[in-house]
Amino acid sequence: MKKAIERFPHLAHQIGRLADQSETFRSLCEDYQLAVEALDTLVIRRPHDDKVIGEYRALVGELEADIEAALKNG
Repeated sequence: MKKAIERFPHLAHQIGRLADQSETFRSLCEDYQLAVEALDTLVIRRPHDDKVIGEYRALVGELEADIEAALKNG
């Protein structure tokens, strides 16, 4: 949940509460963390691989949108 809280610090309390209640939300946050870490690594190791970096940026954006939706509905 660390990366989700870093991305949405104003919702940290709500992220923690929902993570305590929902295994699905915890899994979503874990997926988000892995995707952000992979993107960070790609940017460092393969800065000119625009296609792969773009795909990971899109994935990170989709996961962020899923987290926001879960927080609005949770």
